[in-house]
Amino acid sequence: MKNILFTLIVLGCSSIFSQTEVETFFVDGVCGMCKDRIEKSCIKVKGIKMVNWNLDNRQIKVVYNTKKIDLPEIHSFIASIGHDTDMIKASEKSYNSLDECCKYRDETIVIDHKKKGINNN
Repeated sequence: MKNILFTLIVLGCSSIFSQTEVETFFVDGVCGMCKDRIEKSCIKVKGIKMVNWNLDNRQIKVVYNTKKIDLPEIHSFIASIGHDTDMIKASEKSYNSLDECCKYRDETIVIDHKKKGINNN
């Protein structure tokens, strides 16, 4: 009986862990406000367990439950808040809703951030 119970627990735990996926991909942005927006918005999405966006290399690491959300949905969500990913470009409407300092497609803003040492792109 103990062996059966132990086997059931082990099988249950392995199926729980297999639902979690970790992905790293490109998300465009230029400043700390971008980082806050990306991370705080993503963590509220059902199925996303952990998120960390690196300003220097513009890579996001996402830990998510594959039973609740998939990778294309995550890319789509990030694009909906105004940030391009390597899979989906944000719509003009979403991009234009960003604060002026977050307009990563505007070369003058990117250059200004570099001069101020805001990022290392």
